[in-house]
Amino acid sequence: MLDNLQGAKIHKKSIKYEDFKAQLLTDPEVRKEYEALEPQFRLIRDILLRRSQLNLSQMELAKLVGTQQPAMSRLERGDGNITINTLRRIADALDADLDISLKPRPPTKAASTQT
Repeated sequence: MLDNLQGAKIHKKSIKYEDFKAQLLTDPEVRKEYEALEPQFRLIRDILLRRSQLNLSQMELAKLVGTQQPAMSRLERGDGNITINTLRRIADALDADLDISLKPRPPTKAASTQT
């Protein structure tokens, strides 16, 4: 298939990530899913940032946590479920505080019209 493209001129239009993200988030279903995943991704970003600040590899962090490197890789990719106990061990290994909270959701239009 690539052989067929060798002589062809391919025009690629690039788009900035933020513009692409903004475009996707105009879809209400995509926005809802994005917002539902945001706390998980925020936590992953925090773990990655702190690990970077401490100049730790996944392997080094895994040893401190008492797990193996593939488990840290899965966590940083957002694969699988992680326990609160594991999050505590990660926070301790990263010399960080873990803040987990439960907050009521703002009322939705559907919920407010049902009362």
